[in-house]
Amino acid sequence: MNDSKELFEYWHDRVRLRNQKLMEAPGHLKTPELRHECTNYDELRQGREVQLLGEPERSKVIAIIKYECTAQALQYRAGCLRDRANKLEDACNELDREKSRLLKFVKALQEKLFGKDKELEQLKARIARLEAENETLRMEVEKAEAYAELQVEFEKLQKQYAVIEKRRKELAKNNQSLGGRVAGVQRVRQARDTAQALVKEQKQQITTLIKENQQLRKGNEKLQAELEKLQKRNDLGRTENQDNETR
Repeated sequence: MNDSKELFEYWHDRVRLRNQKLMEAPGHLKTPELRHECTNYDELRQGREVQLLGEPERSKVIAIIKYECTAQALQYRAGCLRDRANKLEDACNELDREKSRLLKFVKALQEKLFGKDKELEQLKARIARLEAENETLRMEVEKAEAYAELQVEFEKLQKQYAVIEKRRKELAKNNQSLGGRVAGVQRVRQARDTAQALVKEQKQQITTLIKENQQLRKGNEKLQAELEKLQKRNDLGRTENQDNETR
């Protein structure tokens, strides 16, 4: 099964969606969580049929499985969120219509029953509650728009697969010149080993020279101390001679 289209169709038919409750949840879900928790991605990827394949065919098949599992999960979840958004939008519209009817009714009451402040206050309080519910539903609609992010993730997966396919073709092309490249790598390794040996030898020579330099420095300091002692003795002898001549 070498044809890419056949591979996609083959693994597309083997994807199974599950955990429907999680996929329909209103909160944000990361793509890896959708893939692992809501599809049989792990079973397909670790299945015997895939593990028996050699490289790079196995990596290509795993990439296709990942693409198909993620794509189907994202499409299903996007549909769920879209339906939820539509329902919430309908509810918001209905609340707007109810609010409009109540405002008209309040206005009519104000005109006809001016002075019945208690009933008017109750109606105003009901309008305030409806406005609060309407605002809550509007916020839910904004959250439901997160399905647009899922579409972006889906496009990213398509681009990633294109990169993998391009790399596969490059590997197939490069196999033709693999023999010459192996020989070149061996020459580079030999040159590297020779350079490392030379560096090691030079380090040893430097260490030896440093030790010899330290020994010479100590000898020089010792000689300098002895010279100073002799100089002091010399100066003392001259002083004594001068004293004797004076006497």
